[in-house]
Amino acid sequence: MSASSGASLVATAAQLQSLVDHLRSTGRFAFDTEFVSEDTFEPVLCLVQVATRDRLALIDPLAVRDLSAFWDVVCDPGLDVVMHAAGEDLRICQIRTGRLPERVFDVQLAAGLAGYSYPLSLGNLVGQVLGVSLAGGETRTDWRKRPLTAAQVDYALDDVRHLLDLADFFAEALTNLGRIEWVEQELRDFIGEIASRADDERWRRLPGLNQLGRRGLEMARRLSLWREDEARRQNRPLRQVMRDDLLVAIAKRQPSNRKGLEALRDFNRPGLMNRADEILDALDEARSVPDDHLPDLSARFEEPPGLSTVSNLLSAAMAQCCAQHRIAGSLVATVSDLKYLIRWHLDGQPDNRLPQLLQGWRAELFGKVLLDVLNGRVALRVSNPGSEFPVTLEPVGGEAD
Repeated sequence: MSASSGASLVATAAQLQSLVDHLRSTGRFAFDTEFVSEDTFEPVLCLVQVATRDRLALIDPLAVRDLSAFWDVVCDPGLDVVMHAAGEDLRICQIRTGRLPERVFDVQLAAGLAGYSYPLSLGNLVGQVLGVSLAGGETRTDWRKRPLTAAQVDYALDDVRHLLDLADFFAEALTNLGRIEWVEQELRDFIGEIASRADDERWRRLPGLNQLGRRGLEMARRLSLWREDEARRQNRPLRQVMRDDLLVAIAKRQPSNRKGLEALRDFNRPGLMNRADEILDALDEARSVPDDHLPDLSARFEEPPGLSTVSNLLSAAMAQCCAQHRIAGSLVATVSDLKYLIRWHLDGQPDNRLPQLLQGWRAELFGKVLLDVLNGRVALRVSNPGSEFPVTLEPVGGEAD
């Protein structure tokens, strides 16, 4: 592996321990990973990039197989970890350790709460905030291959080289705006969501489950468990063993023999044909489950005729509020969040189903305004069709305060 100027290459257990000791002494560091996930059941970790104020380092997981000392540092509640778009890197941490860090600062999330677009790439963030251009050109690198070139090493180091400067900039900006607690809460929620998704049954996230009854759901569950075991055994991605849409189609059709399976489009592939008996066994097991032990149906909501129209109005009102408060709208709410708020309002505003828009900083900035729009106390008026924000919010008859 070729070295970039000023970077240390960590390829032995002793070098890793030296880096870990350094990270503990600084109390704060940035890290990122390079991995390949296209061909295996779990991502193949190929490189870990680390930055402190004094040191840049590249850890080679293909040379140092045991990274437990590093992951212990990442998950140490006494240390601060700076990242950009942390989701996939945190997932790798969870896969490797079963844990997640407690003190993460994600500069992409912080930027959205400080008035920048969300999500912004690292290159755009570094350019807009620090006036630095990052070199590209290595996005298609197969990080499993060795030796890495100097260009590849520099590209990888750029992922962490400026993260501490960005974190300092946005921490100060958010403190000045009175929003530092917002980003801390968002990050806690974000990490909690990653943890809960790992605890949730994966099959419940299959697309198209709303087409199935309770028996079909049990079949989808059994097929999903079989597919996961098979993918792990073959070390292949789930989709290469059986696509989601085919899995749900089998659960919907509920074939009882090979002929029924083979009648399904896309089933006629050797990898599945050879496993037909195992798949039929999984379906038979699902048939034997008593009715009172079948999975419950997911909650289904009938959309009232005007739901989309009202959600569009709320979206326009929210956009105006986002412009006023300098915050990225994509961080505030999705269309689904707005529709949930409307359904909650129509259902009598039950306390046990409080929408996210009415919690925390979202409630502070947007909740009352959106409820006022829903209740007809605030109206939207087109004030300047040619401007970036052409809508203004105005009280109706002086009702809103």
